[in-house]
Amino acid sequence: MHSQAFVSQINVRITDQQLLWLESQVKPFRNKSAVIRDLIDSKIQGIDTTAKLATCSAGAGPPQGNLRSLTGNKPSLKQPENEAEITESQQLPPHQTEAVPSLAQEPDHKKEYIVVKNDIKVEKARKSRAKKTKGTPEFEAFWRRYQGCRHRANGQSKPKALDVWCQLVPEELQPDDLMRAVDGAIADIRSRQSINEFASPLPDCFRWLRDACYAVYLEDNTPEPTKSSMFLI
Repeated sequence: MHSQAFVSQINVRITDQQLLWLESQVKPFRNKSAVIRDLIDSKIQGIDTTAKLATCSAGAGPPQGNLRSLTGNKPSLKQPENEAEITESQQLPPHQTEAVPSLAQEPDHKKEYIVVKNDIKVEKARKSRAKKTKGTPEFEAFWRRYQGCRHRANGQSKPKALDVWCQLVPEELQPDDLMRAVDGAIADIRSRQSINEFASPLPDCFRWLRDACYAVYLEDNTPEPTKSSMFLI
């Protein structure tokens, strides 16, 4: 025979209402002493009220009966007056676990609003950039012709080229003039490369327009016919 650990005994004076509540918690294999010990253990151990109370306290011997899930309420000395109030009190959420929104957290509807607002800003910025780089059909044809030359500088600035184009056309030049000039520049590069002669690559289209590199290809550089020596005085 193993000797059981000594368990202290105390006498507690309680009211009739408290006694009724205590008796309502009694179940098979779970007497009043076990209920009181469980309430004391819950305070000592500081366990969450939504967890299950231990069926025996330290030094109380083997477990007595099955585990019982808590109702989530703090132990109260006030006894419900009827079974309806008991059921209602068991269904109430624990006071300490009430949902209190953190100040650092934002409601979902605000987060969705911010995301949608950011998407709108990004879409507007994209459309704005696309609008700035989309020129007239004449400019787009000129731009494709210029970019079609493989012997050109990298990092072409289309928005800047479009700005200079709008300054030149139609006040100073016509689109056909610039198309003729870029065709002449490309033909000159190919002609020099065909005889293994150095050919400067086309610069950034923006610089080509800004520095009037097209002008040389719009000049009439046809050599004048030479006179025969017999007519020289």
